[in-house]
Amino acid sequence: MKRILLALAFVLAVPAIAGAQQDPGSPGPAMRQQMRTDMQQMMKLHQQFRAQVLGALTPAHKQLYASVVGSLAIAASPDPRAAVKQLDAALSPSEKTAILNASTQFMTAMKSLRRQVMANHPWPKPNGSPWPHRSHGSRKPRTPDAGAILLGMAGGHGGMMMHRMGHP
Repeated sequence: MKRILLALAFVLAVPAIAGAQQDPGSPGPAMRQQMRTDMQQMMKLHQQFRAQVLGALTPAHKQLYASVVGSLAIAASPDPRAAVKQLDAALSPSEKTAILNASTQFMTAMKSLRRQVMANHPWPKPNGSPWPHRSHGSRKPRTPDAGAILLGMAGGHGGMMMHRMGHP
């Protein structure tokens, strides 16, 4: 009986000792839960964006999209620029507008959520100093096109990676 009580005391004491020795900069249970909630919100935004974009396409253009993405996946030398041009040429003006609007809404919502997350989680700064702000130079931002957004979405990047990589 004494051994069982001793083992039980040890099992109960280990997590308490480990928690007391936890790195002061590591997240606690409440912060981990908030981080899970934030990630769920981001995933929900991605799902809504994807549904809006796919909902904007006609059945024929969904099939073309699948074909273009599949061709890129199996090509020995994939040409994403040509794929973007092919998609852009096929899309109707209303499809392009709907995709661009969905992208703008998505990016606005993600920026807002990112600001909220940063406000909720004051991450430790190296050496106690503020992190330097990144400068993007004098480059003016590109306006993404619908084909690049579609192709980026197929790559799992929310439709924005093709735009950031400088593809037309």
